[in-house]
Amino acid sequence: MTVGLLDSGVNADLPELSGVVLKGGDTAGGKTDGRKDLYTNGGHGTTMAVMIAGQGGGTSGFVGIAPETKILPVHVLVSDVLDPAQASPDQQAIANGIRFAVDRGAKVLNLSLGSPAPGGPDQCSSEVRDAVAYAIQHDVVTVAASGDSGGGDNLPEAPASCPGVLAVGGINSDLRPWTGTQRQPYVAVAGPASGSVFVSNTGRLYAKAEGTSASAALVSGAVALVRARNPNMSGRTVVQRLLATALPINKPVPDEATGYGAIRIARAMDPVKYPVPADAPNPVYDRFDQLQGAAHKATAAPAASTTEGRKPSGGSSPVVYAAVAGVAALLVGGLAFVWRRARRPSAF
Repeated sequence: MTVGLLDSGVNADLPELSGVVLKGGDTAGGKTDGRKDLYTNGGHGTTMAVMIAGQGGGTSGFVGIAPETKILPVHVLVSDVLDPAQASPDQQAIANGIRFAVDRGAKVLNLSLGSPAPGGPDQCSSEVRDAVAYAIQHDVVTVAASGDSGGGDNLPEAPASCPGVLAVGGINSDLRPWTGTQRQPYVAVAGPASGSVFVSNTGRLYAKAEGTSASAALVSGAVALVRARNPNMSGRTVVQRLLATALPINKPVPDEATGYGAIRIARAMDPVKYPVPADAPNPVYDRFDQLQGAAHKATAAPAASTTEGRKPSGGSSPVVYAAVAGVAALLVGGLAFVWRRARRPSAF
């Protein structure tokens, strides 16, 4: 199973990632093959890759949530000309990165980044919206971090807000919403956002990290596990199962901080033991279908309305914290150390 990691690139030479980083690409003009982390503040993409597919090597011994997956790195961040240490996601680069990863066989896309969402019913740039549609047409699941300003301005952030994207909120180790997690109707499920550690692009281990970057990475790994266990299951059904088997955190369900709740991977992986009705809620794809339909109607009849409401949905399995045998204990963490330092009005 291959996870397309759209981020700052990945340090493929890190022992923790030995043998798992494929030759990727660079859609932000960096002229790399994705196997170099261009983010100078600790290495965001490398950290996400280790959380997903860490092999237990190096000085940290960190094992990822889905260590048998491969990482296809795609660099999509544009450096700030006023501050080269900062970088922000570029919408066209993200759109091109999605298509690049899909065309090279990724079945899951991880986007642990975000910037202010455009207005309108889809809250997504046309470039990224069309690229997400391309991913769905190729049966690829797109996962994104909901954002970390829930304790502040709490504005919608893309690509999590885009139709068809599985938006991930954050929870603490006590199964309560993480303070910073975005409160938005697009949030579908939740994963650990605090209380853990992360590995930098130099192999250094940092403690007390926080952020929905890690929540999304861990959920991306969970999607990979479900797909690997059920190779004939569509991405649409995988998402539906994650929502239906999630552990509710708040009432009513779904709620805007954690969606349908904390994912429970073992339940999502086992459709025999934990069957989910075919008509179970799947607002992630329902919203995509509704907006696609509205777009078709608008093409046929320009006066037709394209406005629609949306509600997210939630996940499944033994809460991400100890998801697979051999995975490092309490992969609950986050990465706000990196996310917060980099996150500016249009940064990650």
